[in-house]
Amino acid sequence: MELLDMVRSYQSLLETKEALAAQTKENNAAIEAAKAQIAQQMVDDDCPSIATGGYRFTLQEKTIYSKRSEEALAEAGVNFLDTLREEGLGDIIVERVDSRTLQSTMKDYVEEHGELSEELAKVITTYETYDIGRRRETAKKGGGRK
Repeated sequence: MELLDMVRSYQSLLETKEALAAQTKENNAAIEAAKAQIAQQMVDDDCPSIATGGYRFTLQEKTIYSKRSEEALAEAGVNFLDTLREEGLGDIIVERVDSRTLQSTMKDYVEEHGELSEELAKVITTYETYDIGRRRETAKKGGGRK
């Protein structure tokens, strides 16, 4: 294979990668929209669990913690990282606070303290949402219903 053919093949791979990334982004948005619609329907129908295709789908209530916007922090006159340090949570700070680390740390903090402190509430937005869990069903012994 000549160099020009190699470069053309490489370009084709890069174009495929870009197309797949765009499709993945669209698919992820469609998944989130479907989850929100299913969660709302499960709430409306008072149906916390449903099974199909060998999977059980369950309605799961979650509390989401996220950093407040820079504008909101500036307006409140607080610094996000300084507040975490002052609250004894400086160990989760690297160069930035990963959203999953923040999520699990805030969950643990609320479990331990009952709620966010006044200072943390100034830098953390809290809201309730629903998620859908998916697990492969296993056959029950004794011929139980699926």
